[in-house]
Amino acid sequence: MEAALDLGDTAAGALAAVDVRSLSRQQLAAGVVRVQQLIDRFTVAHSRLVTAADQAGVWRDAGCRDMAEWITNTTRTSYGTASGLVALGETVNAAPEVAQAVAAGELSAASAATLHDAVTTAPADADLGSLIDAVKGSKPKAARQAAERWKELNVPAGETEEEREDRRYQRRSVRTAPPVDGLATTTVVLPVLQSRQFINALNAVVGKPCEADLRTTEQRLADGLILLCDAFAKGEVIGGRERPTVLLVFDADAYTGDSDTPARTANGDRIPACVARHLAENAHLQRVVQAGSRILDLGVTVRLASDDQYRALVVRDRGCRWPGCEIPAAWCEADHLTPYPAGPTTLDNLVLWCTHHHHEKHRPGVTVLGDAHTLRLVLANNTLIDCTPRPAQAAA
Repeated sequence: MEAALDLGDTAAGALAAVDVRSLSRQQLAAGVVRVQQLIDRFTVAHSRLVTAADQAGVWRDAGCRDMAEWITNTTRTSYGTASGLVALGETVNAAPEVAQAVAAGELSAASAATLHDAVTTAPADADLGSLIDAVKGSKPKAARQAAERWKELNVPAGETEEEREDRRYQRRSVRTAPPVDGLATTTVVLPVLQSRQFINALNAVVGKPCEADLRTTEQRLADGLILLCDAFAKGEVIGGRERPTVLLVFDADAYTGDSDTPARTANGDRIPACVARHLAENAHLQRVVQAGSRILDLGVTVRLASDDQYRALVVRDRGCRWPGCEIPAAWCEADHLTPYPAGPTTLDNLVLWCTHHHHEKHRPGVTVLGDAHTLRLVLANNTLIDCTPRPAQAAA
């Protein structure tokens, strides 16, 4: 180990001693590419050391939460960089072909890191070689997209689309790293649709930039989040039925359940078909009939509860119908107990849920019993819960 590190020091010193001003354009171009390839190989080697150190638990005695925090505190690098090293090490450990592709110059370390989720959660019989071949020569964004498509084709045996989306949803998180120079890095992990809603909401809060606005996009989004939190602290955040728009393009066959082709947002995000079908229950739908690339017809169908129905739900349900939940009606969503169009948009088929319990109601294995007045749910673990409307006195 020490001999290898000494060789690395020698190589770094030799590169630092090169008079770059004396090099030709061809030498400079070749040098930039070659050094990047060496950096990628060193990064992979570094990530393997990180994985071994993580498994050995070197961070536990230092009182750190995980290996990434230990790296951040020890080397003064960012938590994001440290997390990337941990992820890359886990990727290489699970699929040695990734390290081989990086060593051959066929894949950058940054592109390799985007394969982490696909590689570490791959079914036992999945062909990882086909994934590696598909991403060779790809930039990180293209590699990530290819990995997502590969995962859609290589799902765990017996796992339904709804179960797969629920598994992703259960991994949502918000994590804050220790402050550095008075700045704390907060990492938000959300399913792609909720992430798009999050960004659109921040854009809506902060508004469009004026002519003299010199803020970057990242700074504007940060200001939107600060404004939203400040408004909440002042008691000025109110509920409402209007939301920042998320535009989804969805095939008719997938809408009816005859296929599982993902929907896509205007930003190119791929949304699982089961999620898009769920959104369609309470969305503004526009029919687009095409012949080749020509648009033949446009139509609009509104599936939202009317304003009068919404007010009636507020009076009847008073808030989220899940027993013990105290989220008020203004922060709840109207849900069809029997999805539209099989179930009509009537008060007997509509109830209010908070966002969390709305998702819980749609989790795989949950069964709806009765209508809005006699509502009970059988959860996936066979627990029966009573979701009938709360008496006025109890609600007060």
